[in-house]
Amino acid sequence: MKKDTLTEECTQFYIAETALAIHSIHRLGFIHRDIKPDNLLLDARGHIKLSDFGLCTGLKKSHRTEFYRDLSQAKPSDFAGNWQVDSKRRAESWKKNRRALAYSTVGTPDYIAPEVFLNGIASADGSRILQTGYGSACDWWSLGVIMYEMLIGYPIFCSENPQETYRKVMAWRDTLSFPPESPISEEAKNAINRFCCEADKRMGSQHGIEDLKTIPFFKGVDWEHIRERPAAIPVTVKSIDDTSNFDDFPDVDLKIPAPSKDSKDGEPTYNDWVFINYTFKRFEGLTQRGPIPKTK
Repeated sequence: MKKDTLTEECTQFYIAETALAIHSIHRLGFIHRDIKPDNLLLDARGHIKLSDFGLCTGLKKSHRTEFYRDLSQAKPSDFAGNWQVDSKRRAESWKKNRRALAYSTVGTPDYIAPEVFLNGIASADGSRILQTGYGSACDWWSLGVIMYEMLIGYPIFCSENPQETYRKVMAWRDTLSFPPESPISEEAKNAINRFCCEADKRMGSQHGIEDLKTIPFFKGVDWEHIRERPAAIPVTVKSIDDTSNFDDFPDVDLKIPAPSKDSKDGEPTYNDWVFINYTFKRFEGLTQRGPIPKTK
């Protein structure tokens, strides 16, 4: 992201397109279960493409959430016990830690719905599990967290370690707040609160995209033709291998173990080591160089 925050008009556009993608998945009988900014891509025209179906129902069993519950691993944080830390400071800390979390084996629980952690639906006061398992409503919760991040600059429950984030998500009734120094409209707040609430009351959980069409924040959205209109933020792609829209990262030396001279038949060799559990298919269209082919 080249912008720290988006306008409400831009946010409306991207959330609406993402909501349509989520709705399409649900209509097919699937739950994405990993809705987060990293999985929202922009095509050459600047429209949303939802990616990464590795946790989609039917492909993997569930989120691995045990790590977040192990609160003994949490390190003290200056966010702890203080939900009203200055929003600018929160945003700076979030940016600093986000890259490391993205590449860790645990990742970040910022966008995971509370019922996913509980592996069930909690009662209104959170004291007991009313229903085991969870449904497609968890995707709409994640969309609400992303909407908050687009407008405020960081996720609702961001912290300096995953365990603290887990605590905040589970205590969302107390920790979901809007910083006064980052004012947004009441319509936007209402939309976020409708996404981030009890699973059975969550916007989208009853009638899918039709629920979104009834609230003021999405007034004026042309749901039928949104992908035909110009994107909220123009994207320029000069060629199929143009990387100018991506961040620059310094080169990193990989610490690869030295090859074993005693490799037995059937064991990975040095050259195979970096490709373990990696699948790849070469699609000709993705390896061509030159200008982007024009679409009719």
